[in-house]
Amino acid sequence: MYRQRIALPPELGRRATTERNARPAAWDSYSSALRFGLLGPVVIWSADPSRDESVERRLSENKARGTLAVLLLRANRFVTQAQMSQLLWDTPPDSARSNIRSYVARVRKALDLADLGVSRLSSVKRCGPSDGGSYSLRVEPMELDADVFVRLVRRAGEEARAGAVARAAAMLRLALGLWRGDAGHADLAVADSLRAQLDALNQLRLVAQEDLLSLQLRLGEHRLLIPEIRGLLTEHQMREGLWAQLMRAHYRSGDIGGALNAYKEYWRVLDRNLGVQPGPMLQQLYRSILDRDDESV
Repeated sequence: MYRQRIALPPELGRRATTERNARPAAWDSYSSALRFGLLGPVVIWSADPSRDESVERRLSENKARGTLAVLLLRANRFVTQAQMSQLLWDTPPDSARSNIRSYVARVRKALDLADLGVSRLSSVKRCGPSDGGSYSLRVEPMELDADVFVRLVRRAGEEARAGAVARAAAMLRLALGLWRGDAGHADLAVADSLRAQLDALNQLRLVAQEDLLSLQLRLGEHRLLIPEIRGLLTEHQMREGLWAQLMRAHYRSGDIGGALNAYKEYWRVLDRNLGVQPGPMLQQLYRSILDRDDESV
């Protein structure tokens, strides 16, 4: 499978170089040098010199993919076998250490097949009776999709605060375009502690989606947003911020009835699931819509 590189703004590349004191390999052509993926199935990408694309390489062993996920989440830091074990299994088996060594070997082989070099994955042998050794995966700036995502989101926030709304929205679209599914993918069988770390990335994605909706509303894309917000609400129906965006999109499209009905719909969702009312922010928005207070809405 091939993945096309995503064009990124050149100044973001210069910023990344300054922050990490390193040179992003592919910034000369204004494209990301992605080699590792967490924002979806856990994968390694290798460059295809004959095309401006990358070849996707996914480890077949589930726990080997989990091992790669741990190493990527803690890139450039050493992870002990004990820590790895707690992240891969809720109840580690007696064979956990030998299994981890096998999974690490599979990751090394995948790195070699991707022409990234086995030297990227360092290991330190055990130092004491309770230490089974440690591992560290070297990841360069801008090689991990989650890293690129966070940088773009931060840069979008800076642009929005400076009043460059269209540019901020464009950066958030690039950031969200990096996602290929839920972080780590649903089929990754790992401990709840590692799943929680991956879910934290999914929450960052949702926040970025909400921020983009806010920017699009400021750009006047009201009517176009309604089906998009509805789509997000099918998966996140308790997310009050999304209901607020839906109400604003209806109101600014001239559909006041739709805005009021969205509020009532959310009220029913909360009452049915939690037995509570919408929060103060949404109640105030509802009153502003009733009063036709354009400034507040």
